[in-house]
Amino acid sequence: MRKENILVGILVVLVLGGIYLYSRPGANLGAQVPQVNIESPAAEDQAPQNLSMAASKTISWNDYTPGMALAEKQGKSIFLYFHAPWCGYCVKLKKETFTDDRIKAYLNDHFVSIGVDTDKRQKLAQQWGVRGLPTLWFLDADGKKINNLPGFVDADQLLSILQYIHTQSYKTMNFQEYVQQKKS
Repeated sequence: MRKENILVGILVVLVLGGIYLYSRPGANLGAQVPQVNIESPAAEDQAPQNLSMAASKTISWNDYTPGMALAEKQGKSIFLYFHAPWCGYCVKLKKETFTDDRIKAYLNDHFVSIGVDTDKRQKLAQQWGVRGLPTLWFLDADGKKINNLPGFVDADQLLSILQYIHTQSYKTMNFQEYVQQKKS
């Protein structure tokens, strides 16, 4: 009985510690990671890159306000990416997932991609309820929230999610059903 009480106590401490770490605003978990800028090298107010060229080179990132307006004008879904330069999983997402040619092409062809640096746009991150990084949001062209995905995701998984959103399959089935249907 005494061992059970000790184990329960340890579990409670671990759970509370995890909740604390997850809910801390601006937890500096990746401070040792070098800063990497995912923003487009162009100034924020310039028009996005040519999409056919961007598909093979880089994701055409937009700033929040112009990106939202562009999505509505073009009738494209929105890929909203919250990140910070100190975030280790944001850097990993940029280096591993966002460099995949399939991801670059699919985002540039079917979505308006918006990158939000939470260090520079803290109020915007709060408005979107961002509690951890990276956080990915998927929106309709009019800005209506479809769903969000916290944390790192590899290229294969993200591609399936993007296809699920783009085809509007989320309106008729859950993601697991979509994946099963895609396999058959």
